[in-house]
Amino acid sequence: MPRRLLAIAALAVIGLSGCAAPVPGTTPTATPEAEPSSTPSPEPEAVPADLVVRGGGVELYDSEGTLVGSFVWADETETALEVLELAFGPAPTPGLREGDGTHYADFATYDFMGLIYFTAVSLEKPRDEYFLPSIVQVDTGEPINGVSIRTVDDLAVGGDLAAVLAASPQLDYPDPLGTAYLFDAVDPSKITALDDFTDMVAVMVDPDGTIMRIVAPYQSRALI
Repeated sequence: MPRRLLAIAALAVIGLSGCAAPVPGTTPTATPEAEPSSTPSPEPEAVPADLVVRGGGVELYDSEGTLVGSFVWADETETALEVLELAFGPAPTPGLREGDGTHYADFATYDFMGLIYFTAVSLEKPRDEYFLPSIVQVDTGEPINGVSIRTVDDLAVGGDLAAVLAASPQLDYPDPLGTAYLFDAVDPSKITALDDFTDMVAVMVDPDGTIMRIVAPYQSRALI
């Protein structure tokens, strides 16, 4: 074989040998395994927690203190029921409380077992022109479906007269249950008016000094 071909063959063998052997003094590097991705724990969901009965309507707050629903007395029945169902679950089959044919309208009644929502029906004029388009009556101090019910002054059924007086009621009237103490006037300037009234919250206290019922709206002239 010619010398030139022998030299080329020798170089080829050396080159192949060099590819197969590791470089002296080095260690093959292993490919790092990927770190497992961590999934953050879901934040606990805020749920309805407090229903506040006010002079002008109802407010529903979740467990974080965020307002999640509200209605005023002249709102349509469907609007009010959406809020109450969010708080307490599906609305019960309505009943009927008949009016007196003159001053008071007929009311459809929705009893959520501790809170009753009354809504005027068969009105001859718009709801916002009627003096009493709806009423909320609270008869329990226990949570309903986990939702507590209170006034803006943190008064609840089962509380005592001392707490009522400490909240500085704006008016009080005799009531079949004892005494109705009135709070949270929508228009405080009308509280003492002889020819007008404003909506308020009534906290009924029995002769033993226990809050037995909360009713709103209750007119400042004690029409109910």
